[in-house]
Amino acid sequence: MTDASAEEFLADLLSNQPVMYGPDLEITGEYRLRPRTRREDEALASISDPTDLAVGLSRVEAVLESSMEMLQQISASAAAKWGDLIIGIYTKEGDFAIATSSGVNIFSATTSSVPKFIARYWADEPTVGLAEGDVFYHNDANYGGTHNPDHTLLIPLFWEGEHVAWIGAIIHEGENGAAIDQGGLCMRATTTYGEGIRIPPMKIGENYVVRRDVVNLFQNQVRDPMLWLTDIRAKLAAARTVEHRMHEFMGERSPELLIATMRSVLETTEAEVRRRIASWPDGIYRGVHFGDSTLIEERLFKLCVELEKRGDRLTVRTGGSAPSIDRALNVQAHFTRAMVGNLFMNFLYGDLPRTAGFIAALDFELEPGSIVTAGPEQPSSLSLLTMFSFNAALHQAVTKAMFAAPGTAKPMAPWYAMIPTLQYGGLNQHMQVTANVSTEMNAAGGGALCDRDGEHAAGPVFAPVSDWGEMELREAELPVLGLWRRIPPDNHGFGKFRGGSSVEWTYMLYGSQMFAFGIASMGGRFPVTGGMFGGYGGPCTPLTRIRPEGGVDTVLRWLAEGGKGLTYDGASTVATQPVPGEYMVTNPMQAADPILEGDIWIQRVGGGGGYGDPLERDPESVMVDLRRGLISQEVATSVYRLVWDSEHMKVDHEATCAARDDERAERLRRGRPYDDFVASWRTDSPPDHLGFLGSWEWGDDAGAGEA
Repeated sequence: MTDASAEEFLADLLSNQPVMYGPDLEITGEYRLRPRTRREDEALASISDPTDLAVGLSRVEAVLESSMEMLQQISASAAAKWGDLIIGIYTKEGDFAIATSSGVNIFSATTSSVPKFIARYWADEPTVGLAEGDVFYHNDANYGGTHNPDHTLLIPLFWEGEHVAWIGAIIHEGENGAAIDQGGLCMRATTTYGEGIRIPPMKIGENYVVRRDVVNLFQNQVRDPMLWLTDIRAKLAAARTVEHRMHEFMGERSPELLIATMRSVLETTEAEVRRRIASWPDGIYRGVHFGDSTLIEERLFKLCVELEKRGDRLTVRTGGSAPSIDRALNVQAHFTRAMVGNLFMNFLYGDLPRTAGFIAALDFELEPGSIVTAGPEQPSSLSLLTMFSFNAALHQAVTKAMFAAPGTAKPMAPWYAMIPTLQYGGLNQHMQVTANVSTEMNAAGGGALCDRDGEHAAGPVFAPVSDWGEMELREAELPVLGLWRRIPPDNHGFGKFRGGSSVEWTYMLYGSQMFAFGIASMGGRFPVTGGMFGGYGGPCTPLTRIRPEGGVDTVLRWLAEGGKGLTYDGASTVATQPVPGEYMVTNPMQAADPILEGDIWIQRVGGGGGYGDPLERDPESVMVDLRRGLISQEVATSVYRLVWDSEHMKVDHEATCAARDDERAERLRRGRPYDDFVASWRTDSPPDHLGFLGSWEWGDDAGAGEA
């Protein structure tokens, strides 16, 4: 190298090339739609019949749904098989234009920044570039997305040499190579460097061929390399299927129709969300919820939501929430905005297409430095736990706001929103290394509505249209024996309309002596789900662990002899202890460490919140719940004040009415004026033992005239 070329190289290095292309906070902070391009204006102007746009949307949605079903069938990730995935098409500018109606709609609001980053930094970069057949990959949540286990594969869509769109396939990969914790959810991480492999948006293939050396690099960072290889190929196959079908569409109709359809659906969705918000009463509406663990220790942390609605504008604020911490619970602001969009997409206006237009319709004033607006230096692989607790406060605030609003969306108590599901890793019964998460979380109970009960085992808040799989498949793939999986009593919020209940699952390690169980969830001490307007919240859901004396042989002998005392119920199992051993009831936050063969874990997935005063519930409906085992006799008596003929299991209506009148009179006797109650209940600081995180201010006039 000559002196001149060396100087030129050094000058270029120091002046023109950044040391590293880190997360672009301008891009991740962008939630409005990009302005129309001239190409989009021309495409929209070329459409003479508006019904063509409806046909275009239907065609694209059908292609995406078909391709997602294919991806579910050919992927390896357990989460993907049961609904934790999405396929979508983005505009050339990067706005997520159309997503599948099922799957994880949060992705349609968090991943727009990924193609935008590629376009800004790599499209014209001489060593990278952008061409037809290129394959890009990403999982680092600091560049977009939710948390690191969610992996995005993108390909640019071209037509006759013109780049017209992006196609993306996203899957939750259950193993991410974290140094300490298997399964991708890294509860013991205190920095981003303990959360496994982090991939910024990067090119991993050209001419539709993924570079095997790059994939090999990824595989060497994780415990289940076959999972990664299979799912990268599966995502590419699904994206290429969409590309092929879009080429057919553009050939039959025109690229202009595709471009116009994407732009139209973004703008019309944004406008329609604003129009519906305009029907809500103006005002300020608040919700507060608490998480009960910071992953490593039990502490209460506060999550605040304030909604201000004026005209067709809805402003979301988060002031007063806990500060960001050195735990993997931190959430980037783009995920917080996406959680708001998820509520609108799935629980308010599910009749509208899933697009980035939902987020663009809202305004956000998010307090910086909080646990819901953390910076890129903070760990965040379990950000979803914070967001799901945040969802409880958000759901309550939204229900208050729209209570008197006409329309198709009905006021609703919060959905259960947590992931008490098995996290695992190790050597399975087939002598294969594996690490992943199970999908019992997909059996979450739905919230009660203002006019009917919630749905049982309906789906998680982030993917209401999903499945939780068969126990027999777990036993075939994993070294587990499923002892039971059933809906237990009292596992929902009570009310005039009750929340949907959910399942209790029980697995024993069987067939491996090198395997780890873990669980990452909240709600062991402070309920995850709140009720609405007098309805009860869902119950706490602690984890029960049993270590039998004598290990697996003791359990197998007990089962072979008929399983005396086996009730298929966690509470009675703890009470009677039919298998000799150590019984531990703890919060559902246990790191995925090796356990002994024969160890038994029992965990409930929570139910939805109740709506309205339980004393107003139809006595016959209470009786039906009692007959079906959805509630216990204690709840029927003490909560619903039901009186019945125990021999024939029939309601005594007259006695029930009298019992409820007595309880209403007792409520009046117990009641105190509001000011007296506040004076006795209010404190200037939280109790020391809580280790409380968040604001504790009291405004004497706060909430006056507000909901």
